[in-house]
Amino acid sequence: MQRLPLKLSLGLIFLSELLFFACSDPSVLVDKTVSFEQELGWIQKQPIRFEVNVEDSLANYAMYVVVRQNNAYPFYNLYFSPSIINAKGKTIQKGLAETILYDPVTGKPKGDGFGDIYEKKFLIYSDLKFPNKGKYQIQLEQSMRVDTLAGIVSMGLFLEKKAHGKN
Repeated sequence: MQRLPLKLSLGLIFLSELLFFACSDPSVLVDKTVSFEQELGWIQKQPIRFEVNVEDSLANYAMYVVVRQNNAYPFYNLYFSPSIINAKGKTIQKGLAETILYDPVTGKPKGDGFGDIYEKKFLIYSDLKFPNKGKYQIQLEQSMRVDTLAGIVSMGLFLEKKAHGKN
């Protein structure tokens, strides 16, 4: 295998980084996914945590959760609790969310899929406000009353700043 010259390699790295940063959307604060081991699933006592740095406390934010599940998931719905925790460790907002993953009558999966894995993006908060600038943690806990939730492949968080004046 022939190696590329150093200048060409560095140029390609610089170009790819430039494209990456040029294409990123400045209104998106978080777009991350946590995957689970397929044999295990989502363990109830292991919440998922996402770090967020809020620079504009006057803005409204839209928070979405992206659920990816496979056919081993035994329920048609998923209950989970999203929490927002400030830098001092104080929970400033907590809720209970339900997402419908399969049609309860037909059993047909909701969302997009390939093979036996399906993905669905759910709006959790449409006008989320953070009281101050700074670091926050968004935590997701599964609330299905089972210790280990089989069939959940991954959970993702998508948090975007809404344009001023848009609701």
